[in-house]
Amino acid sequence: MDFEDKEEIEYAPKGMFPEDDEEDMFEIDVEEDLDVWNRGSGYTFGGGGGWWASGGVGSYTNMSSMWSTTSDHHSTAQRLLKHKNHIDSLCKVVDPTVKHTLEFAAANGSGYTDMTRGHIVIDGKLIQDNDNKLDVVSGLAIHEKLHVIHSKPLHRWQKGEEAYSMTKTYNEKKLLHSIANIIEDEYIERQLHKTCAGYVHYIEACKEHYFAKSGVDEVDLTNFTELVNTLLLLVRYPAKLDADRRKKHGKHIRVFMAELKKGIDSRANTIDCIKNIYTYLMKQAEDMSDGDTPTDEMLKEIEDKSKEYADDYIEDFKKDVSEAAWVEMLADGKIEKIHRDISERRARVLKSKLKEKLRDKLSDLISEEYLDALSKAVKYESDELSSRMNNQIKDLQDSGYTEEMLDERLAISDGQRKISWEIASTSEHASRKYHDAKVKMRSQINKLKKKIQLFGTTNIHNIYRQPRGILDKRQLHRIPMGMTDLFKAKITKEDKPLDICLLVDESGSMGYKLMEDARNAAIAIKEALADNPMINLWVYGHSADSKEEGQTEMIEYHSPTMTDRPMAMGGLHARYENRDGNAIITSALRVNGESDNNANKLMIVLSDGQPSASLYRGQRGIDHTAQAVKYVEGRGWSVIQVGFGGIMKVHMEQMFTNYIHVEDTEELGDKVSKIIRKVIKV
Repeated sequence: MDFEDKEEIEYAPKGMFPEDDEEDMFEIDVEEDLDVWNRGSGYTFGGGGGWWASGGVGSYTNMSSMWSTTSDHHSTAQRLLKHKNHIDSLCKVVDPTVKHTLEFAAANGSGYTDMTRGHIVIDGKLIQDNDNKLDVVSGLAIHEKLHVIHSKPLHRWQKGEEAYSMTKTYNEKKLLHSIANIIEDEYIERQLHKTCAGYVHYIEACKEHYFAKSGVDEVDLTNFTELVNTLLLLVRYPAKLDADRRKKHGKHIRVFMAELKKGIDSRANTIDCIKNIYTYLMKQAEDMSDGDTPTDEMLKEIEDKSKEYADDYIEDFKKDVSEAAWVEMLADGKIEKIHRDISERRARVLKSKLKEKLRDKLSDLISEEYLDALSKAVKYESDELSSRMNNQIKDLQDSGYTEEMLDERLAISDGQRKISWEIASTSEHASRKYHDAKVKMRSQINKLKKKIQLFGTTNIHNIYRQPRGILDKRQLHRIPMGMTDLFKAKITKEDKPLDICLLVDESGSMGYKLMEDARNAAIAIKEALADNPMINLWVYGHSADSKEEGQTEMIEYHSPTMTDRPMAMGGLHARYENRDGNAIITSALRVNGESDNNANKLMIVLSDGQPSASLYRGQRGIDHTAQAVKYVEGRGWSVIQVGFGGIMKVHMEQMFTNYIHVEDTEELGDKVSKIIRKVIKV
């Protein structure tokens, strides 16, 4: 905007131009609504107008309460990961065509968005202790996703020649950047109302949280930084413009409002608005500064400092020469000359710095502390999670941690429906255990491989002396005898693919020795089946109640798609309790979801005895496990229990149709292959 031109501006009848110098022209009524865009509740476009909001500034329904958790049994990392996944899903809905990644800010870091990679980093500390601020954190993420979608043109302009030529100093660059962010934030949030109106509520919650306690007022302010704050609040949260600020900055507010009215209507308007407001603020800075010509007082101060600097230099010089040399140089006037040269040289340096400082109109008007506070307010920044907490979340994420609920008709009670899944980590320890098992079980691996190697082969059978089919030339000599059964029929028998699920009991009762036997057996079976293309293998471990009472905890150690951790099974270990029925059902359902439904299904359960978990002990657990076995068998599965240790036969036969007891892993090859061949009929 050219402030020397008296164009007619729709929104600024009062005090628009410098020559309108009557004070009352600039006054703003303390009750006047300064929302230039007539936004809704909470100063958001579309706020307060739908089912998602109850109306009124700062008054809203907690939308995220539907997926928050109040469980005391979740670890903080588990709860935060769950929320992170939900928030990530919200961001995907905003625009599924624009890809992004999301994580919480770590200690010594801050929230930001990497426009190049579409990487979003947000504050997670707001929900570290409870879920009260879930809407706020969701709003943060959605806001950053809007930047990924819409802000690339502005970033290109900021890095271009035009923006570069507008600024000469660090402070000017920071000021232009902050103004751009302030206006851009409102531009992108306006787009949300157009495309995903139901999400406006999250932005409303976010604005209230950050601007109801704006941090920029907490640092020492100059007249200029107070003016910048006025711009920030006018754009983002006008309710914070109190009566004193309205009175003091009435003229400036009118100018800002005139620029802002159409400033976010389009991308071109946004950039023009940023440029014009920056130009206006720099003019105010020039008026508030001391000019760019050094005063006599400034020059006198430089002269005094230069002489002091020269005095110190001469004192140090005197210490480095002999007394005789000093007397001689003093008599020759050399010391005086050195002092004069040093003083003049220092004065030139100080005058150069002073001129540079005077050219920087913002040097005395805007502090580094304020720029940092402004940046945080503009970016919705606050605290970060600790590195330890972030590492815990990352570990959970890397493990693919998920939760699901077993169908209430299949669980023994409503409180025992929760199933958690994670992918086994790999380590040197696990790799070493895997290698040791492979070496120890080499003979059993070879024996088992030979026993089941026939599975998956194609068998061709010929039936001779048929009345039709393929002519059997060997029977032609029978034609004179009037025989007509001169043909043969060819029958091809091909095995269907076979899906095998190894389900390993990782309860505490397995202890060291039994767990070692089960781990060795599982690894031996995996190695024996590895070369058969007709067989797909899944290996799951299960425990219960260590994370939450009533929860069955599953770990995936191997699957056809889990190719990056080939020795993860070495990590099979005794953990806590065992809720076998739940583990059997959820394992079958998971394999069904990942495999060819036409394949034969075989589950091998490796355990040391009966189920034992909270509200799942004794006959109660045995009966439910038996029901679970019948359930999966009714859906095409064959189930075999391989029992270890002191397991009682009476319990095995109560729970399973097919079972064997392995007292020594040397028996594994013969016993396991025999029952597998019996069940799958090879």
